[in-house]
Amino acid sequence: MLIHTLKKEARLIVNDLHSLAVLLLMPVVFMVIMTMASSQSQQTIQQNLLLSVEGHKNSQHSLVLVKLLQAQGFNTEPNLQTTNKVSRLIIAPQFDQQILMRQGNSQLQLIINDDLAPQTRLLMREKIKASLAQLKLYLYMLDTGDLDADEAIDAQVNTVIMASDVNYLIANSPEKALHNPALNSIPAWWVFGVYFIVLPISLTFINERNNGTLVRLKTYPISMARYFYNKACAYTLVSLIQTVLLALIGCVVIPYCLDLPLLSLSNVALSLLAVVTLSVAAISFALLLASLVTSYEQAIVIGGGVNIILAALSGFMVPLEIMPVNLAALANASPMYWSAQLLRQLMGGALEHSFWQYSILLWSFSLLCFMAALWIFNKKMRNLTWN
Repeated sequence: MLIHTLKKEARLIVNDLHSLAVLLLMPVVFMVIMTMASSQSQQTIQQNLLLSVEGHKNSQHSLVLVKLLQAQGFNTEPNLQTTNKVSRLIIAPQFDQQILMRQGNSQLQLIINDDLAPQTRLLMREKIKASLAQLKLYLYMLDTGDLDADEAIDAQVNTVIMASDVNYLIANSPEKALHNPALNSIPAWWVFGVYFIVLPISLTFINERNNGTLVRLKTYPISMARYFYNKACAYTLVSLIQTVLLALIGCVVIPYCLDLPLLSLSNVALSLLAVVTLSVAAISFALLLASLVTSYEQAIVIGGGVNIILAALSGFMVPLEIMPVNLAALANASPMYWSAQLLRQLMGGALEHSFWQYSILLWSFSLLCFMAALWIFNKKMRNLTWN
């Protein structure tokens, strides 16, 4: 019976282009787009650090300030006025007295372009503050004689930058591939893609009910529990194939295309356990949703909508670090979050005690979802009659 169920579900999926797209094409495309977008984020932010410095005559140290800003990554070329995303830094009168002696009310006026993202705006402010701190150090070093006033400006600026460098105070630690912004989101979108199997399962249940397959099954010498179990096993196998494909795309293809280190799972046995746990949890959750929906519209809205909401609450779309505390706490009750944490620990090479906690939570979640789905399915089957 299981072999026949596997063959039937395989034929249905292969002949259904929509199911194939949902299972394979959409998760792969989504993963590629999101990781590629992340890989360009740092470069894009750096390109948006366009700053027009005005009011040079109001400070005799404006040239030093400009060079310090350039050292922080700002583009301060004079032809920036023709660029749409340029911001402005206006040096107010008596700026020199204000920065060193704290006399007067003069201050810099920073006008950041409204089109810049909040992250870029925050980065721009912090880099300007760092440049002003270096300028203050420059003035102190001139005053104490640590800088030669007759030296070239570039040499003075280099001396100040070296004096303000604090990198030597931080011990170097080995960087892992998963620390790269482009690769950090791969476990999340891997899990997100696997959970989208709810749509093909829901559509299969609805089709079998509408074409009379489920009614005919009631006349066969087979229990509905066994039929439900066989269907779960068939789709678990399908989910495992999908998981392997997403693993190859996320761990090998994308890093190779971005010329980044390949992602690897640290322990083969635990990796197999994690992959099976992920697939079983996704299938159980999908069976629960599939047993609840009664129409194609409900399958698309509920199945897709619940997955997107879970992904958002799990920190896939907005990092948990910047979420409100109460909202971020909900991630601890999200199966997507548990699944992603399993993969992150395996990819990071540092297994923690929480690995087993998340595994137990996922298997418990799978059992509860499967039992609830079976109960709902049996209840609907008892009420199912010929039209």
